[in-house]
Amino acid sequence: MFGLMRAKKCGMSDEEKRFRRLNYCGTCKTIGRLYGSKSRFLLNHDTVFLAELLSALSGEDPAGWTNAYQSFNCLRLPASEMPFALEFAATANLILTEFKLADHVADERKRRYRFARKAFSEEFKKAAARLKAWDFPLAEVETVLATQAAREASEKSLAALAYPTAQTTALFFREGVCGIGRAELAETAFGLGFAFGRLVYLVDAFEDYEKDFRAGKFNAFRAAFGLTEAKLSPEARRRIGAKLRAAESEIAEKLRALPLADGQKTLFVGRLSQNLGRKLKTGLPVLKTAKACAVRPRPTFGERWRAAGDRARSLAGSYGWQMPLVFLFVFAFALVAPAQSREARSARECFDLSFNLMFLGALATAFVSSVGSAIRMTGEEPPAGPVEAVEQAVTGKKGRKRGGGSGGGDDDDGCCCCCWDGCDGCCDCGDCCDGCDCDCCSGCCDGCDCDCGGCCDC
Repeated sequence: MFGLMRAKKCGMSDEEKRFRRLNYCGTCKTIGRLYGSKSRFLLNHDTVFLAELLSALSGEDPAGWTNAYQSFNCLRLPASEMPFALEFAATANLILTEFKLADHVADERKRRYRFARKAFSEEFKKAAARLKAWDFPLAEVETVLATQAAREASEKSLAALAYPTAQTTALFFREGVCGIGRAELAETAFGLGFAFGRLVYLVDAFEDYEKDFRAGKFNAFRAAFGLTEAKLSPEARRRIGAKLRAAESEIAEKLRALPLADGQKTLFVGRLSQNLGRKLKTGLPVLKTAKACAVRPRPTFGERWRAAGDRARSLAGSYGWQMPLVFLFVFAFALVAPAQSREARSARECFDLSFNLMFLGALATAFVSSVGSAIRMTGEEPPAGPVEAVEQAVTGKKGRKRGGGSGGGDDDDGCCCCCWDGCDGCCDCGDCCDGCDCDCCSGCCDGCDCDCGGCCDC
């Protein structure tokens, strides 16, 4: 369960952004409280989707969660009261990661997977004990996952090969809704989880096709379709795309069967469609009712300076004699991370945000942007080695395209970052970068949790 439900903030209402943030940060903080801060590195977007789903179905208002959850401060963890939706999603995150690592150890036998599994072994044991205390059928999950190797040795049906992942995911969805007191939705949630788990397995097989071929490893699509080429042909891609689209349609249908608000259903369905489209490198149709992300021009430094001043005045005006100090702090914060400063409703929240992990990432990207701007002002071409080394060290990527171009090309996803202002205007480089002239990660994703077509990883 890694990445199909990654969210974009653009197009969301303020209420939807807040709901997403409380569940995303809430799941992360709950992992930290239950299983230690290092386990927070294991957080993935698909278990956050489970948290969102359970929170929405429980009828509980996230605005009533404890102050630790409301705080933007990543270091502030809940003391005791934790919503079951977050507790369950956090525990599912740990267990599903353990299963994923065990699968990697069995398939690839690489040292890093064995090390990771050992490093988190105590945390995994705690998560398993918690599930057993909730009467979760963990033994059933372990039994069905243990059949994967035998299925790969004898089966050629995609449905049979995907069954262990699908069944495991279905059990987590079913037990989750029972845990929030909505047992009447158990069958519907099971069907949704089964369809979602099957799509996760198939997308994983699609993305790993070439790697599996080079390593001589099993791949579901190669077995099911009798493929022999090292790279997928256009015809094979079309066949696989049709399978994934059918699975997406089934998930959308089951989501609509749940008692969720229409806007929530549209948001989930649109999110899945957009993420799947990026993975396929094709334009999957998105619901007409889904909100589109408009392209916004990159602001000049003067515009950013003025906006930071306006934001500082609006948040610091009521502080009396402390106003100058508060103004300077908020101004500096808004200048570095304008998108995050817009989310803050008070100077206190700006202070909390300064302990936010995304803000620390914004500082790094702002530094890279400043270095790049200074070099360009000299009118000289920088030597490739040192600049690339700095950029790779800070951003974790190299060889990015700059300036115009669209996503989905042959060159590292064809990425460049437009929409400097925190991805508030757009998130998918494939939709927004035509004709833009900016540097990848030059502040564009400050404060957002979208993936900009895979190019920013802020």
